[in-house]
Amino acid sequence: MMDSDSEFLTDVQLAERWKLHRKSLIRWRGQGQGPPFIKIGGKVRYKMADVEHYEKANTQTTNS
Repeated sequence: MMDSDSEFLTDVQLAERWKLHRKSLIRWRGQGQGPPFIKIGGKVRYKMADVEHYEKANTQTTNS
């Protein structure tokens, strides 16, 4: 079993996780939004720990 610090997601996998279109993640990257990402061999990867941190930081408990 891999530690969350060493797991990476592609933008396709992250889009599936969040039920978004991959183009939304591409747009977010261009706008400097969303979770941090890295490029390995020209391919975008998201570190699972960063994704989980982003999810926690953006969790809302009210509508305000």
